[in-house]
Amino acid sequence: MARETMLKNLEKVLKERYNFKGSLEGIQFSDQTDESFPQLTEVLANSAGPVSAMPDPTVAGDNTPKIGDPAFVYWLGYGWFTATIVNWMPANLNYMIKWTDGNWAAEAASYQNLCVNKVPDPSTIGVGTKVLFKQGLYYCGYDDNGQMCDSTGRGLSEATIQRLTEKKQISDRWHMGRITSVTKNEKGETAYNGRHVDPSDPQVSSSNYVGYTQTFEGLLLSELRTLPNVFNCVDTSPTGSNSSSAPKKKCDVFVSKVHEDNEAVRKIVSEVRGKYDVAESSDSSTADVIQEIVGQIKSCSVYLVCLSDKFIENAQAMSELLYAKKTLGKTVIPVVIGKSQNWLSTTAGMLLAGQLYIQFGSEDVFQEKSMELQNNLKEYISELSGPGEESPESSSNLPPRVFLSYCWSNSKLSFEAGQLRSYVGHEHSDPRKIKADIEKRIGEEVWLDIEQLNSTDDSGMFGQIADGLRDSSVVLICVSKEYTNSGNCQMEANFALRSLRKTALILEVGSGRSEDRSAWMRSSVGMVLPPGEKPYLFTADDHGEYEETIDQICRKLKETVLSEPRAITENRNKSATAKRKMVKGPQPNETKSSLRASVPMVGDAVVAHYAAWQFFPAKVANFDRVSMKYTVDWDDPDPSCRVQPYHLVALNVTATEDMVGIGSSILFKQGTYRFGNSTGDVWNLGEITDIIEEDGVKYYSGKHSKTAADGLAVATWPSYSPTFHRARCQDLRLFPNAIEMLQAYRNEE
Repeated sequence: MARETMLKNLEKVLKERYNFKGSLEGIQFSDQTDESFPQLTEVLANSAGPVSAMPDPTVAGDNTPKIGDPAFVYWLGYGWFTATIVNWMPANLNYMIKWTDGNWAAEAASYQNLCVNKVPDPSTIGVGTKVLFKQGLYYCGYDDNGQMCDSTGRGLSEATIQRLTEKKQISDRWHMGRITSVTKNEKGETAYNGRHVDPSDPQVSSSNYVGYTQTFEGLLLSELRTLPNVFNCVDTSPTGSNSSSAPKKKCDVFVSKVHEDNEAVRKIVSEVRGKYDVAESSDSSTADVIQEIVGQIKSCSVYLVCLSDKFIENAQAMSELLYAKKTLGKTVIPVVIGKSQNWLSTTAGMLLAGQLYIQFGSEDVFQEKSMELQNNLKEYISELSGPGEESPESSSNLPPRVFLSYCWSNSKLSFEAGQLRSYVGHEHSDPRKIKADIEKRIGEEVWLDIEQLNSTDDSGMFGQIADGLRDSSVVLICVSKEYTNSGNCQMEANFALRSLRKTALILEVGSGRSEDRSAWMRSSVGMVLPPGEKPYLFTADDHGEYEETIDQICRKLKETVLSEPRAITENRNKSATAKRKMVKGPQPNETKSSLRASVPMVGDAVVAHYAAWQFFPAKVANFDRVSMKYTVDWDDPDPSCRVQPYHLVALNVTATEDMVGIGSSILFKQGTYRFGNSTGDVWNLGEITDIIEEDGVKYYSGKHSKTAADGLAVATWPSYSPTFHRARCQDLRLFPNAIEMLQAYRNEE
């Protein structure tokens, strides 16, 4: 074949298959390959285009690689380099790629060693996540002596660097790292910190390049890339729709676990196996096994994930959870093995944020938690259908019209179930017994937390409590000293009575001592109870009195809120629920002013925690509903400590008298500060201990909630006093109610 024809054919192949942009015209081949092929190599190297010439990355709703996608591929320990995906080979979970740096030979890359050039979804990155990040530069070309230059950049002359820059033969180096913390920067943007993976990691990069450091700090989401999820890769492949990925039969429950937890998981799911078809994840990562798992997860009714420290360290297990929850939107029941909470800061915690989880922390609570798991499974799988059969819809999903609000510390049954170390009260003052006996007489279900709260509900505990209160017709509030000392109980009472303005019946439980009665009546809960409402007493341990009081309550319920047929109430609730989903803003029976009474919103003036229990004026810049943290801008120019939890950020408005009682957590002024040219009052965390009224004006006394032992900075100041006296309402600030806060932000959506 003539030499010219050979060159034309070679040039055509290079252009069509390898995106070659140059020309082979002018190369003078000779019989000596050591003369001709260096010429060819130089032309290809100079014509291959910029090493980093890749399309601008886009945000990846799904970062599953596809043919034609630009990608970064790991190569021989040197780092991650640019390539284009040519083909997908599901049989061995490999991609065929071609490099974009002048090496036009196609080669195979495992899915584990490749990621597309797309900005990751923020919900897929948490503490422990593996990410690609840029650090240093990669040099491709020839040095001053005509030799291949040192790609690390060491020893290159300024002239060489200038020439490589002009030829666009310098690109960013990408390396595999692991996220160690997630923070907010001074602009309120999410920032990621991390370090190179350990030297033992098979994806570690060489560290001999210019600009190497072990860690990275403050990177934005746009500066990171993530590995593909192998389950998504298989699901979108041609084999994903054929018999190889179809399950042998439909399963009710898919159990996701790692082999280190096999013994604990086997015990947890032993009773489940007798009632449902159960499939489990596998330690194997072969293509056939992954395809089988994909089919099983797609067919299951419930995805039961068994979280532990070993689980979050296992890349395949975490990918499996992401696939089930994020890709397929499966109903997920989180089960936590042991007492570790490390998973909460990982992508698992972000995916399951707000969901209740079932924690098998010790043998003492095993039976209780096992029953909780059984109850959760019943919500989605009918035991009547039997293993392997379709589960019919539940015959009744009507929300209870009666809501019981109580404190566990007053329940003897809670104590006997091993949920408490002690309790205050007796058999005839137990809210759980009261609930059961009221149900028998009225013939309807009463809302009780341990029966209604569902770990599969994404709205979380506070969201489910809010919905239960909103759907109810009446709230039975079991007040006691213990109730008013509970932050969660205070939230329930305030949301029900102040925000929703619900009808309430007051039941007094607990010790019945006069000093305890005085305590709850003077608390913030007592302030919002219906004025003049005489409580039903359950403080005497007498069976006859107990039965008579139960009868009185049931007659009251039947004569008032339960007097209309259930169907009418249900239709009204369905209408209200539909309106809630459609209407933005406060819901029926809610007022914007009541929800905003102590809820800081974006743009509001607040008093926020800074450090060492010091609180200063600021404005809300952002609120993260997942972490329930605020980002604030201080009134002075200090850029530090801007991210604070919701319970340490108070709306900077005067509190109202009905919101402050004995035991209320408040902010009060004591001391002044100076920062540069700025000065102002220092606000301190305190607790109300006494309230007096003179000439129609209420005065509040209290104490610091923190001491020098807690790191209280002002404890060493000359102006410090452990107590405060005769403060008025305008001198106090209140923290947000978590239930009201989440509802207020939901109404803003």
